Amino acid sequence: MIRTAAVALIIVLPALARAQTHPDLSLDSGRYLARYPGLIVGATVLQDPRDQSFSASGARQSGVVPSYGVGNEFPLTRFQLGFDWQFPAFEAAKLPFVSSRLWQARAALGYAETSTKGPLRDRQAAAGDPPAKAGISDVELAIGPFLVGSGDWRTRSRTPFSAVLLAELRLPIGAHDPRAPNNAGDSVFAYGARLGVHWQPSLALLNGFRLDAGVRGRWYGADQEPAFNAQAPTQAGRDLSFDATLARKLWKSVHAQVSYTWRDGAANEYRNLRATANPPDAPPLNDTFPDPAAVRDGGTREQRLQIGLGVFVTQRLWLGAAWSHPLSGRSGSATVPYLAQLQDCEALNACNPRPNGSDGIDGLGSARTFASDSFQLQLRWQPRSSQGGP
Repeated sequence: MIRTAAVALIIVLPALARAQTHPDLSLDSGRYLARYPGLIVGATVLQDPRDQSFSASGARQSGVVPSYGVGNEFPLTRFQLGFDWQFPAFEAAKLPFVSSRLWQARAALGYAETSTKGPLRDRQAAAGDPPAKAGISDVELAIGPFLVGSGDWRTRSRTPFSAVLLAELRLPIGAHDPRAPNNAGDSVFAYGARLGVHWQPSLALLNGFRLDAGVRGRWYGADQEPAFNAQAPTQAGRDLSFDATLARKLWKSVHAQVSYTWRDGAANEYRNLRATANPPDAPPLNDTFPDPAAVRDGGTREQRLQIGLGVFVTQRLWLGAAWSHPLSGRSGSATVPYLAQLQDCEALNACNPRPNGSDGIDGLGSARTFASDSFQLQLRWQPRSSQGGP
């Protein structure tokens, strides 16, 4: 078992050394269940038109960047591979706490096909800048122990309750072009922790139901090259989130589930903005430019409902489909003060910037909360000995 734990660390930890604020792609039933040791591999395809967004006041609006005109869309197709491995660690060494339970390691990597539609695409083309950057996504990693429910994994027949504590890290290796308003990668490290529980009630009224619920805190590093004239946050605000899934077997190998997610994002900070959509006119013989002082938005928020249906095609192969609908949300937006000063003021020794109106920005990247429905398909392989349902 020492060798098994060492292999797990060899896989996960070098990735940490190598170096998206999105909700969980797939809220699988059993994601916090202590299973029999083994590796589960899943492939997911997500399609999101991203043709609607929430305003800073929480109103649902057509388009995703209204400051650049009506009809802007950021359609996304994401392909993701997920690995979920549960294993005992250093059993022969009998280390306190470490050797008496199962551990869980997760990794997710993929490719995102992104594009931009609408007036913003035309504006980018006229400026000779890319409208979007597709490519590999950021890598998500997690590892941690089961606090409850795994000590007797060799002898138990079922797991009515388990709890896991995971340390999480996002590696910003995804495709990113600072000139583009829409990118596959977020370009900043993210780190946090998640506590999740799985419960299979024994009450007659609830027999057959499975509940997974978790809470997560996530924090972000500073972006040294924020996208699109720094209209994506230089410093994203921390995220607090809650997720829950209620699932049940319907018939033979067919299962259904309903999931809910809630996320609250603290205020995002924008520094050294270089341009906005509709800057104020400069006074005669003057230049005008954004005030380089930092501005902050009012934070973000999101609630989503997901409904899924799946079937075991074989004993090990699971095929599922899910539809996600945003219930409410809030995007980040900010007012950017402008300054004006005389042209060639340095030659005249008369550089004295003064206020010259303002313009608003719709925060991009992690500051944008989309209001469109999304769909996904998942194919998952799991060991024959895995305990519990999907």
